[in-house]
Amino acid sequence: MVKCLSMEDMYDFLDGRMDGKKITQIDRHMQECASCSARFEELLETEHTISALFPPASVDATFTDQVMDQLPKKKTGITKKHHWRATFGTVMITAAFIFLVFSILQKEDYQNTSSVSIKVKDVKISDAFIYVTLATSGYDGKHLLLDNPTDYDTSMVFPNGENKLSGFITDKSQSEVRFEFPLFDVPDSRFNLLFTINRLYGIDGQWSLQVPIDRREMLAQTENVTLQTSFEKDGIAVNFIRAQHGPENSLFQFETKFTEGMATFVEQQVTKYTAGLPQDEKTAFVGYNAQILFDVFNAEEQKLSRSIPEDTISIQNDRYAHTKTLSGYPSVQNGGYLLVTGAKFELPTDVRHSLTIDQLPYAFTYKSTDYEVKLLPDRRLEISSDAKTTSIESWHVTVDHKTAWDYSEFRTENQKQYTTFTLEKDIPFDSFILYGQTELKYVYFDKPITVDIH
Repeated sequence: MVKCLSMEDMYDFLDGRMDGKKITQIDRHMQECASCSARFEELLETEHTISALFPPASVDATFTDQVMDQLPKKKTGITKKHHWRATFGTVMITAAFIFLVFSILQKEDYQNTSSVSIKVKDVKISDAFIYVTLATSGYDGKHLLLDNPTDYDTSMVFPNGENKLSGFITDKSQSEVRFEFPLFDVPDSRFNLLFTINRLYGIDGQWSLQVPIDRREMLAQTENVTLQTSFEKDGIAVNFIRAQHGPENSLFQFETKFTEGMATFVEQQVTKYTAGLPQDEKTAFVGYNAQILFDVFNAEEQKLSRSIPEDTISIQNDRYAHTKTLSGYPSVQNGGYLLVTGAKFELPTDVRHSLTIDQLPYAFTYKSTDYEVKLLPDRRLEISSDAKTTSIESWHVTVDHKTAWDYSEFRTENQKQYTTFTLEKDIPFDSFILYGQTELKYVYFDKPITVDIH
């Protein structure tokens, strides 16, 4: 049971500085506690009055236009006579958005326990996507930000307190990262995006940012289309489910899986490439992936650029892995089609090198590509190669049959690509085994498959 709330709790609740479970508990408590409900209404009224008294800030016209595009087109009146939940629904969005804007203008962090700061630089909303760019400052090292998926969580927080994990990184540089949120299965027109980050540039800390979203007009303009097309070819079965068309974007949803023959082929390939390895080392080859290859054309026969990645299916413990995936493109609301051309496979390789520290730097060649392994300062191991011809897509490092690295970073620079591993602190690193885990193989159909998307 949640006790009666302190003023600090109410401010944390208002500003979104708590997780979805705690929000739900406090929401329920204020429905049942007349005292806390009344105090919270008074706080909302006070905050609303204070927000109107903020001094004007000088910003350029571009930023002002971006902010105004996100605000609701119609104003909603606020009165103390309303039920507190209705009042909260309106004022929470207004107060949170004002808080966001002034945090950006004044260059203040939401929450930060490190010398590195991160802020919301830009928010764009379309009919099918939300794009949020975060910018950092206070770091001048050589690490890249947010390279490990466990370093952060992104989620949508809905008015009923539900918290749904969503969003992914689409672009990043040394100081900025861009997140993309598909809106295919999000019926709510208003919600908050919550960013929770526990490590930037390899520095532990705690950062939390919240962005209010209102997309009522965009949602009203979208159109859903049921697709009844499926096929099975060269070991992959594909079932197209539905499409969503809007004035700016189109999203497609489909399911893919390996057929019986492909599942058997996968197991044979893994067995072949791991036959000479000790049993404990075979765990380095944990998966096998495939992606279907397709293009989308509009009514004028123009090929469109993909805005989110194609589908990926993998075989690990489940030989009939089944994946439901979204893919996004510029809008084809006025007509178009989808052309499936083949599949891309990742095969385990037989690249395996037992090395000791005194052998580094170490060079080898695999399929006409030169690779080099170096030991960098601060317990970091780096593998480099020619970015244009490399066949190895990922690497694995083990010591005594155990994973020897904490997290990795990938970068492309001057036509070379680098994978840098930060090694586990508690593992002695006198000798290790380096595995090249996958290479790419493309299979193109003799005759492409056309899917009508209307």
